Amino acid sequence: MIRYLDPLYTTEKTAGKTDVVKRSFRYGSGAVGLYLITIASNEQDVFDIFPIPLLKQRAFRHRDHDVIGIAESKEAAFALVARIYGDYAHTYSTCAGIRSKLLDLLCEQEKKP
Repeated sequence: MIRYLDPLYTTEKTAGKTDVVKRSFRYGSGAVGLYLITIASNEQDVFDIFPIPLLKQRAFRHRDHDVIGIAESKEAAFALVARIYGDYAHTYSTCAGIRSKLLDLLCEQEKKP
C-alpha cells in the first residue's frame, strides 16, 4: 500500500505534478527522472530517497511505502529533505522524533473520511 502525506513536500518543478506522479506510480508508467522521499523502511534511518523506476521493480512494488515528498533530481531530493528537517525543527524546536511524528500524521490522514 502506498500512503501519501497531504500535502506532499515538493520542489518548484514538481509542485504541479503530484497527481501525475501518483497515477504513473500506481500504474507503473512514466515519471522517469523523479525521486520519491519516503519514510525509511528500517528504524535507524528517517528517510529513503528512491528514483521512481527503482520502485517499479517487483521487490519494491509489493512493499508498503509512505511517501513524504517528490523531487526532480537527487540533489533536489536532498535539498527537500533539508527543508523537511528545517520545517520540523522550526515547528517543534527539535529534530528528535521526526519519523514518528510523520507516521502519526499519515495515520491521522487515513482516519479522516
